[in-house]
Amino acid sequence: MLSASTVSSSSLDTKDAESAKTTGSPESLSPDEAAKDYESHLPFKIPGAVVLSGPSISILRQTANDIYLQINSDTSYSNQFIIVSNLSRQVQELIGGDRNPLEVPYRLTLDTQRQQAVIRIMPSGAHERVTQSFSNELVVKLLDMGIRPRAYTMNAATRYHGKSCDKEADQSLTPSRDTFSNKVWPSLVIETGLSESEAQLRADAYWWFSNSDYKVNIVMLFHIQRSPERRVTIKLYSLRPATPRVTRGLQAEAERTLLSNPTLYQTDSPIVLRHSAAHEIVITSRGIQNAPLELDFESVMRRQPAPNTREKNIIFTAEDLAECCNHVFLEA
Repeated sequence: MLSASTVSSSSLDTKDAESAKTTGSPESLSPDEAAKDYESHLPFKIPGAVVLSGPSISILRQTANDIYLQINSDTSYSNQFIIVSNLSRQVQELIGGDRNPLEVPYRLTLDTQRQQAVIRIMPSGAHERVTQSFSNELVVKLLDMGIRPRAYTMNAATRYHGKSCDKEADQSLTPSRDTFSNKVWPSLVIETGLSESEAQLRADAYWWFSNSDYKVNIVMLFHIQRSPERRVTIKLYSLRPATPRVTRGLQAEAERTLLSNPTLYQTDSPIVLRHSAAHEIVITSRGIQNAPLELDFESVMRRQPAPNTREKNIIFTAEDLAECCNHVFLEA
């Protein structure tokens, strides 16, 4: 049961440190396709989620503040989600705008056609710092290769138009040469959530691949567990070129990993989703399992490494990952 009290923090001018932006453009789907996309990402069965129907903005704000307070005062409380139906146009415009009417940080998945939304409340402190620390380290590693920040864009809470709903990532990267397209999608997406939200984060990963028509190459999920033991689990989902014939085994792997369609296609060749133990890293106060983490250079930058340069796959050592996630273990 949520507390009736609200967070007495000052209002935020934006959902994040910077305003959410909007990019891409809506695409039309057949009714069957739209229903499948909707059901895969807005299941309305997220365990523990608060469900509201036709709320006013004041009720929605109160609920968001209650969840935010619970998450940040009780490590055993793990729900991040508000599921909303029958949203009025006015409330849709408010929660989807640049300013923050809920007064706490959140990420939004909004289906205007069905007047429904999933709102993910972002815990303060370590949750945000893990995402930012990893992003900062990625920038440093690219700089060490001679790749300047002008060669790519870190998008933060940019909103992307999917096939039936819009969605914001925690962080993403888009090579700069791609940003001139009005239908640009990032190459790398990062989502961070409490470990109890893993099922929904996996649905998020599927959303990024399928709604971008597999232009998103990598989705990284950071799961933060706060009790009984603090830990961070990093899961890396990526696309890889397949043989000309997609076998039943590869199809099963894709389905098992991310609820994927049996046959997936990019522009040139079939692809499958890959997730293996080598791409699951567990970080605790006692140590790190399965490091290092390696990001394929071509997948991130959408080009091959230039010859006779320092460009290569981007590797995060165990020490790098420990530094990125140390906020989880320092937080009281």
